[in-house]
Amino acid sequence: SKSLLSLHKKSYSIMKLNIALTLLTAAAVNADVGYTPVNDVTDHAKFGIDVENIQGYIKEGNATEAFKLYSTYITGVNSRTSDGKTVQGMATKDWAAKGAPDEIKKAYEAVLGENHLDSYTTDAINCDGTFAGSSAKLCSIAATKNLHCTAISYSQYEGEKSIKNSNEKNWDEMFAFWHGVYTEDADSFLQGGGAVVQGKRDKDFGTEYKIAALKALNDGQKAVQAPVDTDALQAAFDAFNAAHVGSFAQATMKYAKSMKDATEQSDIDKYFAEGYTYFRCAAGLFDADLATFIQDQFDPRGVKAGDEPDVYCAIAKEMAATADIGYGVSINDLNLEMKSSLVNITTDCNITLEAPSKPDSASGTFGYVAAAMSAFALNLFL
Repeated sequence: SKSLLSLHKKSYSIMKLNIALTLLTAAAVNADVGYTPVNDVTDHAKFGIDVENIQGYIKEGNATEAFKLYSTYITGVNSRTSDGKTVQGMATKDWAAKGAPDEIKKAYEAVLGENHLDSYTTDAINCDGTFAGSSAKLCSIAATKNLHCTAISYSQYEGEKSIKNSNEKNWDEMFAFWHGVYTEDADSFLQGGGAVVQGKRDKDFGTEYKIAALKALNDGQKAVQAPVDTDALQAAFDAFNAAHVGSFAQATMKYAKSMKDATEQSDIDKYFAEGYTYFRCAAGLFDADLATFIQDQFDPRGVKAGDEPDVYCAIAKEMAATADIGYGVSINDLNLEMKSSLVNITTDCNITLEAPSKPDSASGTFGYVAAAMSAFALNLFL
């Protein structure tokens, strides 16, 4: 895995990030967004509406309508039906055939298997196949959360295409799939990809991974302007991925502990599916050995009620033993003890955690987060 700080210094030096100015001047963009696409990618961002609608059907127990919307885009009013932009089309996209480098896709497949997005969602919606015998609650949670994983995967696909082709439109599309609807009704639909999950985990742990992802998006947008700075563009993409490592490692630990503490079977099923599925969202970004360990420990499919593994400390110990859990992120950067349920993680799991590095000497993602926040604060008050 790469050190984000070295990438940041090499590719950016100190690039002035004026998030505040972006927020104030983007007339058609909601003030909470923090990124202004140069290209019109509103069509792509409407994937967030599809996610919300599919999730609604799943929560109602209406698998038939959920799968119709997922697979055929039956309503025809949100995501594009051309170019594989149905939700299932996104989940089954052949990156290489469409001209995108697929190293990241292959990293996910090495841990989760081929067709890992579509097969998981399809089986979970219908609660059959690999989910046969699982509870309706477990299936429902797995299906709804995997839609976020699908959007994250597609944002990564667009990022890879942007770098290969020096194409700003693909970079804007990466933002759209990460964020969801970004025009004046953005407050209603923020369900597209990583953004909504990152915002929630930041509130849990007092981190700023969503801000780091936004900084990466803005830095990449600058880098892709002619003349294109390919190194800076790649560094921004790496930082975007690193922010996802942080958020989804947090989610993995949060729900592993929630599952351990739960006493009702419906709650155990909920947290089992939630923790594992969120892990899948970043599995290909994690250190390969760590990802394989979590996959082997945490997969709920085929596990009978009452036989759930106690994975909380097992995963915590493995993370603590892995200096770089992915893209320069350390377990120390996750701020795990800030979450009340994890406040005793060091004694409970017999691990040692260090305080995250300070901005002027930081390494890994925390340094990138600190830089993003410092730039935001500076510009806000200029």
